Amino acid sequence: MTELIDRYLHQVGRYLPAQTRADITAELRSQIQDQLDDRYPAEPTAEQVAAVLRELGSPRQMAASYREPQYLIGPDLYPMLIEVLRYGWLIIPLILVFLGLFGRMIAPTDTPLINWLLETLWATVQAALIFSGAVVLLFALVQRSGLDLSGGAAFDPLTLPAVNDPRTVERRDTAFSLAAGVVVMLVWLYFLRVGGLTLRFDLTNPGDVIPVPSVWMVLFIVVGVALIGLHLLVLWRNQWSAWLWLIETLIEAFGSICLYFVFYQPLLGGRTPLPLSEILAAGYAIGILVNHSGRLIALWKTRDDRPLTFVNDRR
Repeated sequence: MTELIDRYLHQVGRYLPAQTRADITAELRSQIQDQLDDRYPAEPTAEQVAAVLRELGSPRQMAASYREPQYLIGPDLYPMLIEVLRYGWLIIPLILVFLGLFGRMIAPTDTPLINWLLETLWATVQAALIFSGAVVLLFALVQRSGLDLSGGAAFDPLTLPAVNDPRTVERRDTAFSLAAGVVVMLVWLYFLRVGGLTLRFDLTNPGDVIPVPSVWMVLFIVVGVALIGLHLLVLWRNQWSAWLWLIETLIEAFGSICLYFVFYQPLLGGRTPLPLSEILAAGYAIGILVNHSGRLIALWKTRDDRPLTFVNDRR
């Protein structure tokens, strides 16, 4: 009755990767033969072979038992994904409603209120879908990268951080920053597409656009993407280091320079007797350095301490 076994193994092999198909089918053939030999000393009948194969399950089920679980977003990343999505779904309506109201205040239109509300609702739905797709794609790429960003360290209670350890990650704050970063980058990609700043989010009719240098917009978007990647790394590792904090500080400081050219200068440059755009940009950069310096010093002092090993705890 080897013909029936061959048919079964052939169907199992159809659901297996080519690189492991031969080894798995050979192992399964041996397993089936051992069961037949144990149960039926004589030559088994077709019905007896079918009974053994029926116990093993369908070819699809059998093949699935040899494959590792596959996820678009695995269980390690899924809680972080949901947390980021929730913050984004909260931020997007607030931003669009605020910008819409602000635009109506500074440039009144004849558009009926009900029409404006429907337009805002539709824009919110579109933005939420785009945001969700971008976040899922980002997490899926991390999942597919195969990188163990945690370093593979085993959990050791003796190395749990102190209550005020500066390396500890405030997960909600980091997830919020990640969600906000994705939203802001999508907004700036829209600005790049229409060529400048506008309060109307409609590619077919962006309204009045304040021109912004494309090179600086691209650099600003690169800064945002770098921060998103850094926050995702920190959220995954579940701890800061002095070098990671220093990198974030430098990226944000450069981002403040980009912000001067893409926001302060186009909006305020030459419109006031005081160099208001330069003052705001310099103040923002100084604020970043001052705000980051305290934690950077604390992290630098702990750089020689025993490394934290709670990075695999995702809950």
